[in-house]
Amino acid sequence: MSCKICSQPIKEEGYCIVHLKAYQNICKKFEAWKKALEVSWIDYLVNISKNSLTGEWAKEVAKYLIEDESRNVKER
Repeated sequence: MSCKICSQPIKEEGYCIVHLKAYQNICKKFEAWKKALEVSWIDYLVNISKNSLTGEWAKEVAKYLIEDESRNVKER
């Protein structure tokens, strides 16, 4: 199987090693953003996906999570 985002082999949780690390960092840093800015998960993902200081792998993960969340909302 390959990564949810790219064609690399899966390491964990459906992500390759680089996208897994980016995903873990995104999740870890959300708590700080949430406390500081009272931001929702989706708003946080949109913000980091547009931020010029966000790394490319994190942007790819954020965009994937936004699309995944949109799919889940449509299915409800």
